[in-house]
Parts: sequence; C-alpha cells; structure tokens
Amino acid sequence: MMGCALAVACTSVGLPVAHADIAPSCIEYDNGYKAEWQASWAVYQAEQGQPDSRSSAVVDLPITIAAPFQKVWDVYSNLNNDLGRHPFMRELITHRTCDDGGVQVSDFTALDDIPMGPITFPGHTQAEQRVHAAQHYYESDSWDIPNVTTHQLITFTDNGDGTTTVNEHITFLADAALIQFTADNGASSHRTYQAALKRDIENGSL
Repeated sequence: MMGCALAVACTSVGLPVAHADIAPSCIEYDNGYKAEWQASWAVYQAEQGQPDSRSSAVVDLPITIAAPFQKVWDVYSNLNNDLGRHPFMRELITHRTCDDGGVQVSDFTALDDIPMGPITFPGHTQAEQRVHAAQHYYESDSWDIPNVTTHQLITFTDNGDGTTTVNEHITFLADAALIQFTADNGASSHRTYQAALKRDIENGSL
C-alpha cells in the first residue's frame, strides 16, 4: 500500500514513476550442446558467492595495437574472431544471445583442444560474455573441467596517437595442484590469441 501511495503522489506532482525492470530480449539456439551448457552453468552459478577452497592467480595482459580505438573495439569484442586465432578453440557453439538493458550477453560453449603434456584434452568450456558497448568494456566468465573457473575483464584505452591498448585482466581459479599450470597455460594461450588479433587488425585481415 505504501508503494501505491507513493506512486500516486509522484504522479500528481509530475515526477517520473518507477517502472519494473524490463526483461532481457533473448534469442535461443538449439544444438546438441545446450543441455550440457545449462547443467554446467547452473553448477557454476550455484558456486558464486560461496566459500571457495581453490587457489587463485591473477594476470594482466596489456597489448598495444596500431589501429583506431573503434576498429580495435569492434574486432576484439566480437567472439567470432576468436576462431582460428585462439590456439585451443576449434569450434564455438552459441546457445543464447540477449540484449539486457544495453548489455549484449552471449552464452556459449567453446570446444577446445587443450595440450596437457604429451596428450591433447578435448575440453568443453562453458562461458558467458557480457559486452558493455556504451562503456567500451566486456566481461567473460567460464567454467571447465577439472574444476577450473576463469573471470575476465577486458578494457580498451585510446592512446590518442592512432593506437589502442587492450588489457585482459584475468583471474584463474583451480585446485592448488593445478593452479600454476592453469595460469601459465591460460596466459600463454591468451598472449598467442592477442598477437594473432593484433597481426590481423594491423594487416587489414580484420
């Protein structure tokens, strides 16, 4: 009742009335990996905010690209440009895309070939990317076996001289026995990916 009274009062004096949040506008895609993503992502979400006994490692990976800010942003924030450039990724399966109040959300599975010593592990990385286009940054969260979680914050800086610096701030979470391998392997793969994007942006391939 108090909420109704306040709404009437606000209307009577010409002030704006608060509206309910608008539900995200989403497009769903059917594929053979969607149920796996939903189950894995539910586990990931349930773990958030809970005490975590895993070890963590944080890295910052800055790279300067000789191209204008908008060009770098457009290419770098487009998930499809990961294919053929990220050393592990062999396929990208999109399950859902949403516009959530101007934030572009993509839920997907990356099919990876992950080198682990003398063998290659066929990984399925469950992930979500959130692109904040108005503010020119994006976030990604991912989960993979064996119990590895990655949080990423990617920011862009216009250097004012026709170049753009991108920084990938990455937090790796893994069991203590795996954290060093996870961080080293993850950082190395991201540096390779960054170098490939830099090359193809600067040579005009992208």
